[in-house]
Amino acid sequence: MTRAAGRARRGSRGSRRFRKRAALVALAVAVIAVGVWTVQNARQPGSWQRVLATREGDIGALTSSRTVIKPESMFVALPHRSALGRMVEVRYRDRAIVVPVLDVGPWNIDDAYWERDERPASERGRGYYRRPVNTAGIDLSDAVFAALGLPDNDVVEWRFVHRGYVVLPRL
Repeated sequence: MTRAAGRARRGSRGSRRFRKRAALVALAVAVIAVGVWTVQNARQPGSWQRVLATREGDIGALTSSRTVIKPESMFVALPHRSALGRMVEVRYRDRAIVVPVLDVGPWNIDDAYWERDERPASERGRGYYRRPVNTAGIDLSDAVFAALGLPDNDVVEWRFVHRGYVVLPRL
């Protein structure tokens, strides 16, 4: 084999290696881009829900997440187990607060109305254990009720947010 043929052969091996490395780098960049997009998308707040809020009360009782309710407990209850442990931003007039979902209710335990873009089943008079006496779609702990300044049961806005979410003022 001549020297020129040997160099040409080594050159083609080098270009194959280069193509393999380039394909690997392109694949890595695509995986990273999809990962960043997924994380960014997950960090976006959910859509706003506008529902009647009631005060949970039940000081000393146990929530669905096995938390004993104290007067200073800051949490909400939504009517499906899939919401447990997630964070929500709740707004009432000019006040907003971010708290965890630690209980299931009011009235229902299997009504993930926010996933189907529907209204709460309680608004149609449907409850899991008994017929609802009001149309509430969210329960607020006493401390959240007070922090938002609700004088009585009233309509609030809420949405799911990521952990570490900072409440921004309304513009």
